[in-house]
Amino acid sequence: MQIENQKIIECLGDHGEFAAANENFKSRPVQQEMAVAVNEAIQSQSNLVIEAGTGVGKTFAYLLPALLSGKQLVISTGTKNLQDQLFKRDLPNILKILKLNPKTALLKGRNNYLCLYRLENTLASGRLPDPIAVKHLGIVNRWRDKTVTGDLGDLSVLPEKSSVIPLVTSTVENCLSQDCPYIDECHLSAAREKARKAKVLVVNHHILLADLVLKEDGFGELLPDTDIFIVDEAHHLGKTAYQFYGSAITSRQINELCKEVELEYRTQVTDCRDLLLESERLAKQVKEFRLALPDFDIKEEWRNQPARDEALLELHNKINTLFDIVKVNSTRTKVLESCFERLVSIKHVLEGFLEQATSRESRINWYETNRNSFRLNSTPLDVAELFQTSRNRYANSSWVLTSATLSVNGSFEHYIKELGWSDVHNKQLPSSFDYPNQAMLYVPRNLPSPNNQQHTSAVIQNVLPLLKVTHGRAFLLFTSHRALRQAAEKLREYDTFNCLVQGEASKEELLQRFVEEDNSVLIATGSFWEGVDVSGYNLALVVIDKLPFAAPDDPILNAKITRCRESKGNPFYELQIPDAVLTLKQGVGRLIRSVDDKGVVCLCDPRIVGKDYGGLFVNSLPAMTRTREEGKVIDFLAEYINDSVNLEVEREELNE
Repeated sequence: MQIENQKIIECLGDHGEFAAANENFKSRPVQQEMAVAVNEAIQSQSNLVIEAGTGVGKTFAYLLPALLSGKQLVISTGTKNLQDQLFKRDLPNILKILKLNPKTALLKGRNNYLCLYRLENTLASGRLPDPIAVKHLGIVNRWRDKTVTGDLGDLSVLPEKSSVIPLVTSTVENCLSQDCPYIDECHLSAAREKARKAKVLVVNHHILLADLVLKEDGFGELLPDTDIFIVDEAHHLGKTAYQFYGSAITSRQINELCKEVELEYRTQVTDCRDLLLESERLAKQVKEFRLALPDFDIKEEWRNQPARDEALLELHNKINTLFDIVKVNSTRTKVLESCFERLVSIKHVLEGFLEQATSRESRINWYETNRNSFRLNSTPLDVAELFQTSRNRYANSSWVLTSATLSVNGSFEHYIKELGWSDVHNKQLPSSFDYPNQAMLYVPRNLPSPNNQQHTSAVIQNVLPLLKVTHGRAFLLFTSHRALRQAAEKLREYDTFNCLVQGEASKEELLQRFVEEDNSVLIATGSFWEGVDVSGYNLALVVIDKLPFAAPDDPILNAKITRCRESKGNPFYELQIPDAVLTLKQGVGRLIRSVDDKGVVCLCDPRIVGKDYGGLFVNSLPAMTRTREEGKVIDFLAEYINDSVNLEVEREELNE
């Protein structure tokens, strides 16, 4: 169906359908411009990369032309939160406004759906890691008869990181698929069947890549006839691609396999005691191999060392022994057949480490450790060709990739190159917010070098006067957990603010307390740099300790840097700066979330003004008023807080 651009503009205009449905709707020329660009890409079956700044209203801007087209549509997001928001709020709202009624579906990864077979096995085994897991298992078991979808996300009382979740959900490796005794009641199977029949399907990047790479065995293709792919939070797509084009094995995978083999011996194949003995020996060797690795958390390229190589070889030998026994018995039960297939995959990854068979020019073997576990990874250094080869299955589809953070200094080259796009248009749309008047970028004077041991202490000392003016209401975002801990300890010495520290409570609880409790300061890193939305004067200050260059111990980045140097490139400007710019844009984006917001971004890194490359960062940020004068910042914040408090008092008086 051909949709005229004028119709798109009218829908989003002052007298259009959206305005008629919501009295608070305000037309935004930049939103209309984005919707028109998306419509033209859809109608011409072309591809578009579009950066839409905060406040553009990009969700409705891409949903409107896509839904009006009547074509088969897949929308992919980077996070489950946005996935739920799209499916449960935004999509129903716009369909109601447009008076459309296509079949819609939401599909998440298999680890979000209750597996009845795994639940029964866990109940029968009686083996749980701790009393809390026992409690959580009881919650899940009572919920099993109440749920329709089996989506564990609907079970709000179950913590997102509960240790029982892996025990009641399936993986690609342990799923019995059509041979499962609970296949007729399978929540995952039902969700996928609904997804196949949907005209509009909401997925996440993991599902999208799994289908493109054909990694989900046993269920077939999910997206065979898609006309339009819209990738929201598209800055995450490249990182997700590296996971799917790589391979990995974990100590948990091997241990779970050993437990399943042992259970099959005890219940089904009681005449083959070697299954028990060799699974126990393998489980013991997993522990021995972990002891051969560093005893602290680390990510590191795999390099040959005698003791480590000997432990790996012994692990491989134990895998081979169990492999031979399971192979002979694999036709006796479906579980042993599944275990045999998993052992094939594990052997393949291990042999790559033993032989260093993969080319270091195209892949890297690396490992990571946690307190009691390990993960062995083989990752490609370039996913561009792999991604585009996979995408060719949908050569006639339109792809729209959008995010608030895709360009660096006005250029999309870094993003487009990473995923190998050649046939793609690009468009950059500024935020609809008035950044020069709403926000200020402050770089304090006389800060020590970011490498100085006193830097974190200096950050707290410099922001303390600002925190007193705002009465908390600040995010302190750090680039490392070490700096985070130091900052929390230093700020708590003043005994003035309610310090909410990442890791001391769940993300959801911290955010709720931040809004509800007085004098709150959220001290965080990592996941709090993006996807966190606190509007109004609840958040008046965002402090960033350093330019967010990737950690120097990232083995994939280090391998890319080496390859870039070998090809006479400049890895600092080609790799490290672009990634840091995009991360900084995400952190800065936490501040202004609505037309009424005001506030200050305090960037405590003197390199932003002292180094030539600092301009690349500043030019990539919204056009905030810039200053190095503390007095101007304090006056700006004091006026905003005072006005906001007075407005709040007036509203309360009116309500009374």
